[in-house]
Amino acid sequence: MIKDIERFLSSKQLSKEAINEVMKIRLSDPARKVRSGGKNVPGTYPSKKMGLTIQFESHTLELVAIIVKEINSSVLEFYDQPPSFKIEYSIKGANKGHLYTSDFFVIEEDWIGWEEWKTEEELIRLSIKWPERYSVDEFGVWRCPPAEKYGLSFRIRTDKDLNQKYIRNVRFLEDFILKSNELYIDDNVKREILKVATLNPGITLKNILEIEGNFNADDLYSLLILGELYIDIINEVIPDYSARVYINKEYKKAYRNMVSSSVKGGPENTISFKTQFGEKLLWDDIEWEIINIGSRNVYLKSAENTTEIPITTLDYLVKEGKIKGFSKIETVQNGEIELLNTASPKDLEGANIRYKTILPYLEQSENFGDKKEVVTERTIYNWIKSYRDAEKEYGNGYVGLLSKEYKKGNKTQRLEDDLQKLMEKFIHESYEDLKQSTMRSVHRKFEQVCYKNNFDPPSYYTFTKNIHKTPKHEQVKKRKGYKAAYSNGEFSWFLNSETPRHGDRVFEICHIDHTQLDIELICSITGENLGRPWLTLLIDAYSRIILAFYISFDAPSYRSNMMVLRECVKKYSRFPSTLVVDGGKDFNSVYFDTILSRNYCTKKIRPGSKPRYGSVIERLFGTTNQMFLYNLAGNTQITKNVRQVSKSVNPRNLAIWTLEKLYEYLSRWAYDIYNKTEHSGIGTTPQNIYENSLLKGGERKATRIAYDELFRILTLPSTKKGTAKVIPGYGVKINRFYYWDSSFRNGSIENRSVLVRYDPFNMGIAYAYVNKRWIELKSEKYNVLKNRTEKELNIAFQELKTRVKLSERKTNVTAKMITDFLTSLEAEESLLSQRLKDRAIRNLYVVEGGLKESPDEKIQSNYEEVVNENFKLVVDNTTDNINEIKIEDIEFEPYEEL
Repeated sequence: MIKDIERFLSSKQLSKEAINEVMKIRLSDPARKVRSGGKNVPGTYPSKKMGLTIQFESHTLELVAIIVKEINSSVLEFYDQPPSFKIEYSIKGANKGHLYTSDFFVIEEDWIGWEEWKTEEELIRLSIKWPERYSVDEFGVWRCPPAEKYGLSFRIRTDKDLNQKYIRNVRFLEDFILKSNELYIDDNVKREILKVATLNPGITLKNILEIEGNFNADDLYSLLILGELYIDIINEVIPDYSARVYINKEYKKAYRNMVSSSVKGGPENTISFKTQFGEKLLWDDIEWEIINIGSRNVYLKSAENTTEIPITTLDYLVKEGKIKGFSKIETVQNGEIELLNTASPKDLEGANIRYKTILPYLEQSENFGDKKEVVTERTIYNWIKSYRDAEKEYGNGYVGLLSKEYKKGNKTQRLEDDLQKLMEKFIHESYEDLKQSTMRSVHRKFEQVCYKNNFDPPSYYTFTKNIHKTPKHEQVKKRKGYKAAYSNGEFSWFLNSETPRHGDRVFEICHIDHTQLDIELICSITGENLGRPWLTLLIDAYSRIILAFYISFDAPSYRSNMMVLRECVKKYSRFPSTLVVDGGKDFNSVYFDTILSRNYCTKKIRPGSKPRYGSVIERLFGTTNQMFLYNLAGNTQITKNVRQVSKSVNPRNLAIWTLEKLYEYLSRWAYDIYNKTEHSGIGTTPQNIYENSLLKGGERKATRIAYDELFRILTLPSTKKGTAKVIPGYGVKINRFYYWDSSFRNGSIENRSVLVRYDPFNMGIAYAYVNKRWIELKSEKYNVLKNRTEKELNIAFQELKTRVKLSERKTNVTAKMITDFLTSLEAEESLLSQRLKDRAIRNLYVVEGGLKESPDEKIQSNYEEVVNENFKLVVDNTTDNINEIKIEDIEFEPYEEL
């Protein structure tokens, strides 16, 4: 952040109006909240440079742009979604005006202004639609003239401005970059690494990591960030471990000169054309013809439609090689490739035999091989003639030796042109619509239309062949909608086809989601059915290892997210770098975003109805049911066909598992069976991938998070403001109740706001940040609220709110009303079920600190004796007491990806 912003802006010789606009932007909140339109992946990035979270609307463009700005020292400040301003332009003579919101407002050392990010394809489309708004200047730079105002700059950036290798390297080293001030390398370790790099200039990362020494991957990457080692992060990819390590940049220059001398180069085979009437050109594999040239636009015509394109855009596309002219040479080359692609393996084998036979004749060699009179001289001469003819036509004689079998038969169109057009129109209008008529019924209707128009209708086989000509994705989209067509669409990559969708290391990309488990559970004391529990999973996308899970009876909320992240930190002392979530409200809460921001975690929101973006964790939910839950008594498979469910087979009556026991065995399955069983999607076990990633990618000790009291407090929720005012004699008011501590008897604290937190699993206590430390507070109604959960209080509040609404006396629900209700007899009935559920959760999780220290350790000794690779879970469904099931009798089947 710039300390003296006014002096800095004045030094840039900006106008007073421009300076006021910059100051307004710096003090304003984002103009809007980014969201997904069904295709983009929005989210937030915790910027250490700005000290706040920055929104991005696309993880392939804007997120990458944020990372570049975060690392680039010349970028001083940047703000997402700055205040909107009005732009005015004309479309075909009509004046237009509307508010415009750019992606970023950037303050650099030598540039200040708005910044918009778009793909090049989108800009081309927009320049054709709105040529007055988007255009290419004489230098080939994209501009938006209506947005340039106030004496500030405006620039458009495209995906071409991004170096994907550089971005991938930065994401890989991000943990070390963020903690660069805390990096420390022992002098002996440093000398050992530098000695290796000095004696082996250009050694690859893979080779240097395989050297047995006193250093590890963390030491290597730390030296790289500290500038003691050099890797060309612009042109080489570090996560591939093939990047070369040098003692300094000079070694790299020498190596680069040596390699460049052997690189094959040459001018590109571009085909020029003149921008004149009648000239043909190729654009996006479609042939276009110039039919008119205006003062500003060029009019093009293809076989299907006509369009106009600004001359500046046309020149830009030609310069970028996206539009090129037609030539006979190119047609010939394309014809040659088409012949090779359409040839079958048998055709190629025959062509190879013919070529081998005529090769001595072509080379005029005296050694014609062993002639066994299998092929006559006339046949050989015919083959040679075909070879020479192909040389003249295609420039390559080999294709002339391919079989001509494909030319046999009558390939002419059997149907009349009018009948063919009628059939295609009928298919588009009657079959490809939301009625979802069958092909047979549509064909019958088509026959009737043919008879009315005096056509001989084609057969049903011919009709269906024409239906299948339309791509399945487009056809299903027209008949069933875009959701149904999603599975037939193209797969979405993270950045491009060369960038791994699941990251380059563990903890780089993690997924978190919830599902309701297919099993009925009972209370461990009363035996009452408590229903189906919810499971929250946190999984690492790179290794597919289950990092943590949280199980409870409460529906998904910020509490579930908080607890599963606590478990991850407790188990690994690490926090995900990027967290992929869906659009649920619990993932968009202030509490959840605060946890991520404090730990420099980027949040990505999966587009709605796009399950592929979350396929890693969605498949795991199915695997959990298939491998684990469907082998237990009380599972709810049969309820999928509810009409078949009788009282004797109803899962609610067969339930014998408690939440405590289910957690115990689910822990074993997740951490000791699934994580250590070969995964069909990665070819090895998730545990092996995890360990190898730590070995090569580094343990990243600088990013470790201590699971202590401070972390647990920081993961607790707060009020909407995050603060509460200290009222003398009462304390702070949180969720309708006052909380007090003796430290509030201080005149310097009274009537001032302090940071506060409360425990959703024990509403009797809260925390306040006073005198640079967190202190524990007790509620005024501690005896009533002790060990009562936030969920229980919400139920009581809603019950009272409903009663007040139905009564004649209109009043607000007060804290006294809530506590009186909680202690009344009538509350026992409405809250009994919730209390039993909370009790089960409390048996597994401590109020202030996540899991008890015993569950994992208690069952570990038994695990080591019975964990095998190929087990199947077998439980006697007639067992009445779950405690009678011995851990030695539990077996699991191997994992297979669903």
